[in-house]
Amino acid sequence: MVFSQTAPGDSCGGATFGRAGEMSMLAARARDAREGRAGIVVVSGPDGMGKSSLLKAFSSDLGVKDMTVLRGRCAGNATAVPPYAGVRALYGALGLASAGAADHPLLRGAARQALPALAAPAAGGAQPAAGSAYPVFQGLYRLTVALAAQRPLVLVLDDAHRCDQLSLRWFEFLLRRADGLPLLVVLARRGEDDSAGTGVWPYLTASPACSRLVLGPLEADAIGELARHVFAAPVDPAFVARVAEVCGGAPGTAARLLRALHREGTRPDADGCRRAHDLGIAMIALAVRRLLGHGPAWMSAVATALALLDGAAPEHIAALAGVSTTLAQEALASLRETGALAPGRTRPVHEAVRSALLARLGTDALTRLRKRAALVLSDAGRPAQEAARHLVEMPGTPEPWMSGILRDAATEAEDLGAPAAAAAYLRRLLGAAPEDDGVRLRLAGLLARTDPFEAGPAFRNVLERAADPRARAGIAVSYATTCLASQQPGAAREAAVAALRALGAEGDGGGPAGHRLRTALESVVLLTGRARQDAADAVLARLARVPPYPGGAEPHEDALGALVAALYGGTPELAVRQARRALGRPGQPCDGWPLLAACAALALADETADALHAVDRAPRSGETAAPRSRVFALTARALLLSGTGALDATVTAARAALDAAGDTGRDTRPLLPRLILAGALTGRGEASRAEELLAAVNPAEATHFALDHQVYLMTRARARWALGDGETALDLLRASGRAQEEAGLVNPVLAPWWADACHILAALRRPAEARGYAEFGAEAARRWGTPRALGVAALARGVIAAPAERIGLLAEATAALGRSPARLEHARAEYELGRALLHRGDRSAARRHLRAAADIAGGHGALPQARAARRMLITAGGRMGAITGSPADLLTRSERTVVGMVLLGASNRKIAQRLCVTIRTVETHLTSVYRKLGVTGREQLASVLHIPATPGVQPAPAAGAS
Repeated sequence: MVFSQTAPGDSCGGATFGRAGEMSMLAARARDAREGRAGIVVVSGPDGMGKSSLLKAFSSDLGVKDMTVLRGRCAGNATAVPPYAGVRALYGALGLASAGAADHPLLRGAARQALPALAAPAAGGAQPAAGSAYPVFQGLYRLTVALAAQRPLVLVLDDAHRCDQLSLRWFEFLLRRADGLPLLVVLARRGEDDSAGTGVWPYLTASPACSRLVLGPLEADAIGELARHVFAAPVDPAFVARVAEVCGGAPGTAARLLRALHREGTRPDADGCRRAHDLGIAMIALAVRRLLGHGPAWMSAVATALALLDGAAPEHIAALAGVSTTLAQEALASLRETGALAPGRTRPVHEAVRSALLARLGTDALTRLRKRAALVLSDAGRPAQEAARHLVEMPGTPEPWMSGILRDAATEAEDLGAPAAAAAYLRRLLGAAPEDDGVRLRLAGLLARTDPFEAGPAFRNVLERAADPRARAGIAVSYATTCLASQQPGAAREAAVAALRALGAEGDGGGPAGHRLRTALESVVLLTGRARQDAADAVLARLARVPPYPGGAEPHEDALGALVAALYGGTPELAVRQARRALGRPGQPCDGWPLLAACAALALADETADALHAVDRAPRSGETAAPRSRVFALTARALLLSGTGALDATVTAARAALDAAGDTGRDTRPLLPRLILAGALTGRGEASRAEELLAAVNPAEATHFALDHQVYLMTRARARWALGDGETALDLLRASGRAQEEAGLVNPVLAPWWADACHILAALRRPAEARGYAEFGAEAARRWGTPRALGVAALARGVIAAPAERIGLLAEATAALGRSPARLEHARAEYELGRALLHRGDRSAARRHLRAAADIAGGHGALPQARAARRMLITAGGRMGAITGSPADLLTRSERTVVGMVLLGASNRKIAQRLCVTIRTVETHLTSVYRKLGVTGREQLASVLHIPATPGVQPAPAAGAS
């Protein structure tokens, strides 16, 4: 039996989809009540989460069919609630306050004292006296006991956050005396934390008899269930996801949208996604317009403040709107019920809602409101960024009080790793202090991390005004590295030379800071032009004396030193030290060009794993993911991967870098990722596509920077050789050697033109021409001393050596390259060694090395190299399936058979029975498969081999198997 004073249309329309657990919990508490274990359930959650629907469904549930249910709702708002309004909302349906009801059986004895609470107070009547509550509470208690004596009793009060304090005090009074009563009290209220509150609420929720039930947004599964109910048909997951996104998981909004879509004939499939989005936003906008059109003026003021103070606390919204916090919360609740706000948050669910709310204001009114918003947030002690984001949207010159907020906001943003936001605050600050070179220099430093093209003019402006030589030197270093990042090495060199000239009179004075600045400037000069050996030696000597983490040092200074040490005759240890300083400086993120330079130095020193780890740690997501930062991070990744021979991953990273460059809004496309992409395509057997990429490169552009020039020449040479044009390839390699000599570059790994020339001349049967190149490379490799350098040099000497010396040199190359990250060079060494052994007649040893060459090359995407090794392996009497480019090419026939059965769901025991082998043999095959494919278990095989696994499907048993 249900007695209700709630309007028939009071639910939010979401039914109870996705609330099965909540309904089960309420039903369990109702069973406890029937057995005399009284209790209270506080249902809480943001508006629009279906609290009313849940209470209505529970009140009509079969689980309470043998109970008396009194259901009501607190009306109005908490600012003017008459005493005992909550009690009347529940007991009013019994009609006990009507004329003549005093003789009702339920009001016998002490229960008659409840009448003052049951009767509506006269308009303007006096509030109950402080001492008059106890007799009324006793009367209500006796009335409740009488009701519970007839049938187990359930009291269900919705919107209890609006309940008056006397009613709440009576609930607390009742629960303290309810032991043994067949009673359940269910209170639903706004809010997500049902333990919070003021007045009586903490006592209610702290009661041992209290259970808490918090309703949150519906999950996609629940919305899908609701959609299937509305459409009576299957629904596409993408359609469900779009509905959930538009509605923010609010069940009432989702139900209304789904019914509207069904009425107009929209199908719940992928094609209906866009219509679901558009109609959802239109419905929310219409509901907001209706609410504001018919509501009081303070409702519109709160809505406008909400749109401006995105996600702010209700008290700050109230302050901006000029209303009380209580009224602000009422307005937010009403907006949330329209679906305009995300559940439990003060943030519009869609940008269109915010735009619609602000569009009603003119420019002047919006400017005044933004100014007031900044003051409200600043006075409230909120983070400076919250206030500053309003100041950056305002036209005109900032007022004096705004400068401090903008400075603090820039510091906050920079500390949080958001250079783009920090730059926006400083740009606005310059409007108030255009002559402040400190602000301009700070802005230029931030822009260097997000947009070096914009940072260059900012640095140049400050550089031209700086009078002190030491200050000019520091600015010049920053400006020069920015020019390198924006592909303007000429400007970088000019600034560095001018700064060095200004510092000339000081010599090495100025302590560690002056020593560091001079070293950085001389490094720029080396990297951007021809270098004399004595100049390079002087810079390297300075680098060796640079102390760790000097005061004020920047990552780009150490990155410059790392690249110089790697390219101009330093030791790998010095290059690694400088690179790690750049990458590991506490509190100073290394990204952009310094990240690329430091990673290149580490790669040249065979520390590729460290470099890849540094790229993974570089800020490349969220607000810090400025397109230009992504370009450098992805270029660094592509460069490192190309050095390991991972061709497919290299192609992916290089293309991603070029795509990110397209997002910068600049016409210029960086040269290095284009060259890396062309080189990887050549290695994969796509030399014609690589030629097309290289044909689009302006040769003059490629000569601007020594590093780019070397990669350009080597990439073109390898593409021509892959296409069969050995003579042009040799000409390009010799040009690379001359360019290295002119630039003073001595690193043997950067662009090993001499090694490639040896391989081409060996193939052309002109080994005598290559001996000078091999000796040159061997000497350079001995000086640098890394496994890659020594292995490449030994390999170059081996391919042109006489038969008596060849196998020893090739074995030396194989051993050295096996210790290096250079996997494709290692595969080439294995191939050459296998071929040499075959020519000597040692077919067994030859097969071992040729198979290794095919496995390594095929696993890294170098299909031409892998196929050549396979052909030679077959010549040596070995067996290997055709190489198609699939990872399965790496597997033997037996391994493929085992893997095929694993993908059908067979266990090791079943596989052993089917193949008539031992379980140990199956395990050996699988161990080899995991090693070749780079996986750790059978569950990863399907994704690596691009084959859909079928769990649980067993292969047919062998004939005669039990």
